[in-house]
Amino acid sequence: MTTSLAPASVASTSTKPRIRALKLKDGHFPRRQAIDATYGSWDYDDFLKPANRKWRDAWISFDCLLADLERDIVWCGIATFTSDVLWAYERSTGKFRSMGYAKVGNKFDAKFHRSLLHDNEGQVLAATALYHDPDRFLEAPGGALVSFDPQREKLRVIDRPLPHLYIQSIEIDRERNVLYGQTAYPEYFFSYDLATGKCTTLGTISGGQGLSQAETLVVDPHGTVWGCYGVCRAWANAVGSVGARLWSYHPDDKAPVYHRHGLPSLDGKGFAKPDGVHLGPDGAVYMGSAEGALYRINSKNAKVEFIGKPAPGARLTGMVNGHDGKLYGSCGRLGAANLFSLEPGSGKLTNLGPIFDPALEEQMYQCHNMCITPDGTIYGGENDVPWRSSYLWEIAGVCPSREAVAATQSNGKAVKTTKSAKGAKR
Repeated sequence: MTTSLAPASVASTSTKPRIRALKLKDGHFPRRQAIDATYGSWDYDDFLKPANRKWRDAWISFDCLLADLERDIVWCGIATFTSDVLWAYERSTGKFRSMGYAKVGNKFDAKFHRSLLHDNEGQVLAATALYHDPDRFLEAPGGALVSFDPQREKLRVIDRPLPHLYIQSIEIDRERNVLYGQTAYPEYFFSYDLATGKCTTLGTISGGQGLSQAETLVVDPHGTVWGCYGVCRAWANAVGSVGARLWSYHPDDKAPVYHRHGLPSLDGKGFAKPDGVHLGPDGAVYMGSAEGALYRINSKNAKVEFIGKPAPGARLTGMVNGHDGKLYGSCGRLGAANLFSLEPGSGKLTNLGPIFDPALEEQMYQCHNMCITPDGTIYGGENDVPWRSSYLWEIAGVCPSREAVAATQSNGKAVKTTKSAKGAKR
């Protein structure tokens, strides 16, 4: 079930955010070699050759982020050929520190893709995804579910629940203490009971023709998990224009519901490839598309509402909830990432401009994930830049702090109370 695409109004703003790129690594590579390495003929083993040591050590991505409010740290899930996949960015010192994952993990643990979250006890949970090719399938043990104690900065592998399969993303159902995850490649959807360690494969989410899943999953307030899948075709030539679709799963049911519709494409002729998935500040499920469009999903009937296209360019992956009740996100790729905001109640969509560091004279390549700190600073994880190391981007001056929002709300209540008192005296 989908709605027709109506023209969306996107406002602009004169707000000037303070933006800077934070460099964990700063490797730069020749453009022609970079294109060949990332889009051309290089295999996994080529990145590990001694002659390509710079690639192995410096070609990184910031795939997922988690704000630690107690310690004023941003935990960074990194994609790297060194297995050094967890780093801390200390906001007080402006420095990065490795948590030493390579010492407890496996050489095939290439990244925490979209899989950093807090559990119900305040520990950090994560899962490892892959870089290697199918010829290493039997050699690679499978993705690790990882627990990290942020106080002691101690890592441990909980389990490798699916032999040889790697975990692209995880999400938690806090009420039931259950993790849900997606694997790649191949693509499956599974659950993992954190109390018992029981892992259950709940279904496949791909017909085998390209990566079908969205970047992550989301659990809505009713306990329903939402994601995307791809169909299979009998002749296996192509899935056509309506192959990318939605699925949902509630634990009271025995299997996922594979819906017959997806995100309407901008040309209105089919379904767009999914990208980001996010639980908004209003409790609704939001999805971005590879075309750079934003949608809201009605969790009661799976109806898709087209909100708009916030900015020029493709992809809409990273989103975060602001303290002011707005949803913030990024649209655009290939060095053209922009920042936008959405007011869920009014539907007002605002293009806040390019994510641009004036000191570097460089714009963010694309934003893969976001987090926010109590002072309203947004951090964006850049990924997959072909010709240099990806950076962590700091965006300040756009979202108000939690304290400022609370003060405004408190003042508003005080004014209402005073008016009510004056009215009573009359």
